Formats: sequence, C-alpha cells, structure tokens
Amino acid sequence: MSRVLFLSHTAEPGGAELFLVDVLRGGPEGWRAAFLSDGPAGAMLADAGRPPIVLPADPALFAIRRGSGPLPIMRGAAAAIGAAKALATQARAHDILCANSQKSLFVAAGAAIAARRPLVWILHDLLTDPAFSAINRRAAVAVANRAAAAVAVNSDATGSAFVAAGGRAELVHIIPNGFDVANWPRASEAAAKHVRDSLGLDERPVVGLFGRLTPWKGQHVLIDALTQIPNVQALIVGGALFGHEDWAQHLQRHADERGVADRTHFVGLRDDVPALMAGCDMVVHASTAPEPFGRVVVEAMLTGRPVIATRGGAIPSLIDHERTGLLVPPADPVALATAIQRLLDAPAQAARMGEAARASAARFDLTETRQSLVQLFDKVGRKR
Repeated sequence: MSRVLFLSHTAEPGGAELFLVDVLRGGPEGWRAAFLSDGPAGAMLADAGRPPIVLPADPALFAIRRGSGPLPIMRGAAAAIGAAKALATQARAHDILCANSQKSLFVAAGAAIAARRPLVWILHDLLTDPAFSAINRRAAVAVANRAAAAVAVNSDATGSAFVAAGGRAELVHIIPNGFDVANWPRASEAAAKHVRDSLGLDERPVVGLFGRLTPWKGQHVLIDALTQIPNVQALIVGGALFGHEDWAQHLQRHADERGVADRTHFVGLRDDVPALMAGCDMVVHASTAPEPFGRVVVEAMLTGRPVIATRGGAIPSLIDHERTGLLVPPADPVALATAIQRLLDAPAQAARMGEAARASAARFDLTETRQSLVQLFDKVGRKR
C-alpha cells in the first residue's frame, strides 16, 4: 500500500480539514498529514495517535484569498517555494504527495517535483465560483494540469467545475466525503431534551444551522426567516474562521435589529456537532452560493432529522426534494420560513422524510471513501 503524505495549508477545522481528519483517523498506517500551521485539526489527529507534521510557512502564503489579485499571489508564490523545500524533505519518506487544499496545491507541486514524487490534488471547491479571482483560478488549473497525476473531487459538481475552468477531464476521480455511518447518533426525544437542557433552550421547536460563520453560509438568511415564524428558535453552531470574525459580530447585531435575538442562540465552534444535530427538530443549510459537496447536509441526514437546504452545486444530488428533504432557493428567507413552517405543521411527514434521508445518506460511508483513496493512490503509484 502506498505511503501518502497529505498536506493542508491550515489546521483550522474547515470542511477540507475535517475530511482529512476523518480519512486519517483509523486509516492506513502509511498515511500521514502535514500542515503549514498548527491548529485544532492537528490536535484531533494527535489525539487519535496520528500526530501531524507542522512545517514553517511565510505569512504571505496565508494572505492569499480566493479573490486575490496578482500582487498577493506573487508574494504567496515566493513564500510557497520555501515551504515546498521543507515539504520535499518529508516527501522523500513517502510514495505520494497529496494536496488537500488549493493553497497547499502550489506548495505540494513544488515539493513533488523536488522530491520526484507523484502528486494528487483533493479538490474541495467549485472553481467556477465567482469568489475565485480569474488569476487564482487559472493558476490552480495550470498547476493541476501540469503537475498532478490525478484530481480527486468530492462531487460531480466539483469535477464539472474543474473541467469548465480548463482542467483536464482525464485527471478527475470522484471520491465523496465519507462518514462513520454505523455509529452516527440518531435523532430522538432524549437527544432533543439533552440539547435543550444543556444549552438552556425552551420547548419551542429548534432549527439548527451548522457551519463556519461566513457570509455565504447564510446564517443571516435564517435570522431573517425567524421574523416570519415567531414560535421557532434557531441554534447557530460554528466559529468565525479565515478572517471572518467581523461577520460573527454582524450576525449578533442583525439578530438584535430584526427582533429575534432572544430566539437566536450562537454557541460557537463545537466538537459534538452530530449530537447537537440529533437534538434539533430540523436542520437548515442556507448557503447563498453553490456547495461543492454539502458535508453538513449529509451529517444532518444521517441523524434522521429532516433537512431544508438551498439549491445549487452538489446539494440536489444529496437531497431528493419532497422525499429526503426540501430544497429552497438561495437567499430567500420567505421561502425558507415557509418550508420550516410546513415541516412543523406536518410532524409525521417530517419524521418520514428524516428516516428516508438517513437511509439515503448511508451511501456516504467512510470505509468506502478510504478504499477509493487507496485504489486511486495505488493506480497513481503504478504509473511512476
């Protein structure tokens, strides 16, 4: 089995990093993670007996954003060279380098060339998202086309976006996120009571929204929807990552201005997300931009709670509208409020929808995700 060194530029617990933690925790012994900064994801791996490598990196590398122009990218490229040299030393003890984020792609590509190791890129983003600057998008695609032996994507939507942005279709391998399906917490009255008691919530229905606090995740849309459904309280779970601390403060002001602050509960970043989901009456995913996969949607489906999510990206491939959940237009608080009220008014239908959702989401099993990665790495390794 191939020895693989995975690289993520950050150890903050975003979707890509949680995917990496899931894959490595209990994965093959020859797989190891490296980060360009320390953080909670690294601690999770260390707690699981899989301590990561933390490599030094110039701050200019982290200054690159999706919408960055030429100057920050040029500075970041120079910083990537230094990080690539350090990574190349570690890469020589492995058979394959695997970049787990866009920033890490540039570092890993340089290291792969220096260490003479094949490169795989796990792409978690829709490169056609307007949030990516044209130069950022072109640079990522050019490096992948030239340096990567394969590009693993989390959905058809992500793969199609890579090709639409100029990526080589023959590089694409679809490997969805995986979850510990057999041990996932189930929704129950006991779970709901525990969540309410532990967080000091009252008996009114609880609608949960999970994800990092950033404008495109749509927490403000749910807050606006609350004004249409006065007997509902919202549980907003997630932290402000990647420079969006101001957005967290904005959301609290927004809830106050809309007169729903007493029904909007911000609980920050939590490590018991599945249990909190199981304790909600339903889960909302309110992203205002297309999702490349929809990790939170699958997690909520696995609890057996009904899910309401915005159309776009990979979400329609996860939810069969009217059977395993409800789909609503993005950035439409009235449509969201209507969907929430509909499920509250029909508890039997909501329960059936939740059970159907759990059965459907069981296809995203972590064991199969790991096995798909093993097969991809073995295929890449044989081509050396």
